[in-house]
Amino acid sequence: MSRLDARYLRRKLLEAQHEQTPVALGGSAFVALGAGGYYWWQTGQLFFPLWLLVALALLIARLVLYVRLEQRRNSVEPLDEVYWQRLYFWSVVVAALSWAAIGLYVELSLPFTEAAFIYVCLAGMVAGSVASTASVSPLLYICFSAITLLPLSLVLLVSMVPQKVAMGLICIAFFVFTQRSTFRIYGVFEGFMSSSLVNEQLLRELRQEQRRVLKLNGQLREDLVKRINTEKQLRTEKQRAEALAEKLYELSSIDGLTEIPNRRYFDELLAAEWSRALRSGTVLSLIICDIDYFKDFNDHYGHLVGDECLKAVARELDLHARRAGDSVARFGGEEFAVLLPGTELADALRLADEMRESVKGLGISHRGSRVSDLVTISMGVACMVPTLDKRPQQLLKEADEALYRAKHQGRDRVVSAA
Repeated sequence: MSRLDARYLRRKLLEAQHEQTPVALGGSAFVALGAGGYYWWQTGQLFFPLWLLVALALLIARLVLYVRLEQRRNSVEPLDEVYWQRLYFWSVVVAALSWAAIGLYVELSLPFTEAAFIYVCLAGMVAGSVASTASVSPLLYICFSAITLLPLSLVLLVSMVPQKVAMGLICIAFFVFTQRSTFRIYGVFEGFMSSSLVNEQLLRELRQEQRRVLKLNGQLREDLVKRINTEKQLRTEKQRAEALAEKLYELSSIDGLTEIPNRRYFDELLAAEWSRALRSGTVLSLIICDIDYFKDFNDHYGHLVGDECLKAVARELDLHARRAGDSVARFGGEEFAVLLPGTELADALRLADEMRESVKGLGISHRGSRVSDLVTISMGVACMVPTLDKRPQQLLKEADEALYRAKHQGRDRVVSAA
């Protein structure tokens, strides 16, 4: 990953943290009022109103941090992502320390039956932090959950009281199992953010998955109290994350600019169609085409216009691949490949010429071309019946050689390998 890509990824992760801050602060405020208010009402001890004041101060500080970051995002000045991420990290750590403090105080000063409510509150905070921290920083989630849960878990374990030991083991199991979910969610999110092939629709799907994970962790919070079915719920969450990872893998076969299959997909498809044609003894045709003098086009009109030209040519080629099984892919740069299973050479040549005329008919001006004042393409066509002594690369080589001859003969034409 380049330095520019790394900075882009850091900014996106920071924005993701920023967008989730209001929900996280709202949840923290609600749970803090519930926990502190409940124990203050039950015991009347001074610790709990003091703790509520500290929690309120922390929430206000984090809200101020959120507002300041929002202002910096809307300003023209460059944003120091590392600085703001550090501020966010330490604000979460301090919040975790406050939760650990009330958990230990309640456990050490109240009976187990009265302390049970704080277990639910702490489990809720940790479960909620999966959605607000796991997708942007597994380390942040580990720090928050470890500081919040582990000290209380150790106190429960060393008490040697059966009920407390059982609860301590459940807390540790909850902490350990959610780590796998955290890293899986983060891996999916980071891959999404750093890949130029994935669109905004997938981002919405990922956020929906995060909401489903949040719902699942709410169920896990209930399971923590009831001490049942934890392992089953974790398996369900794992399957959902794997399904999303599989979908990401499928989308990685699409070219991000032209929105048609990329070279990776084409290579896999060529191998599959070659094997199918070998078994059935049918013919397999391949067209490789190249936009004429495309470098000169980019030099004259600029790369943004060049990208629009590539999109237009890709759409036009794809419109002509009408049969089931026909496939158009971006072969590389300004080259495209059209795979035609079961198509004879004469039909492939006719289709290639239709594509060539159709691209020229787009009427895209090309003053840098030495063959026409419009954008044109040169095409090489090869046809072969696969046999055991041949390889797919031979078909590819013949089509490429035909394309070379088309360029050598003056471009804007279709040349057959035969």
